[in-house]
Amino acid sequence: MTPENNKIITIDGPSGAGKSTIARLLASTAGYTYIDSGAIYRGVAYAYKTRKNEETIEELLRDLPLSFEFGSDTRVTLSGKDISSEIRQPDISLLASSLSQKQVVRDYANAVQRKLARQGKVVLEGRDTGSVVFPDADIKFYLDARPDERANRRYSELTMKGSGPVLSAVKEDMEKRDRNDSERAIAPLVVPPGAIVLDTTGTDVEGVLSMVLAHIEKEDGS
Repeated sequence: MTPENNKIITIDGPSGAGKSTIARLLASTAGYTYIDSGAIYRGVAYAYKTRKNEETIEELLRDLPLSFEFGSDTRVTLSGKDISSEIRQPDISLLASSLSQKQVVRDYANAVQRKLARQGKVVLEGRDTGSVVFPDADIKFYLDARPDERANRRYSELTMKGSGPVLSAVKEDMEKRDRNDSERAIAPLVVPPGAIVLDTTGTDVEGVLSMVLAHIEKEDGS
């Protein structure tokens, strides 16, 4: 079953809840475009880190040679260099979470997302896609899971990519990011009004996707 019409579907939640995986699968199943909002913030963070002490974040964003390609894979380039793998490192994740507390960074990321989603038929995931970026989205989801399971998922993901992280460090980084995202003054991580909340603890990818599709079918039929 796929969504009717050209809908905007958002999936929010903390790190490791399964947002990215489900968003990609849902977009593929529905013939929609998957927009990874986190990649936008991570791209900004990577650019800021590599050019730190040279300019302020405000100066950086005025003419930032950052580009995104969203589809079956997320490709991020900076000045023509593919940085898609580099932006997934834990230090970039933490920096992205910190920079996301700045309004100028959120304005940049929101503008990119809204431009890409103008025609609908998109699935977006992040931490404020349903609460701030697209409060009037057609269907909103909020995925969550127990902290230990989220950390283990993130650890497995990084290990498969050859990053060789230490599980305790991954858990610590995730706890810091959870605090940053939930306590920030600007667009904190919350359950968006009207969102369908799904606890993915102990549920495999196929099971979560089935739950999401069932809710979409129910929404389309209501």
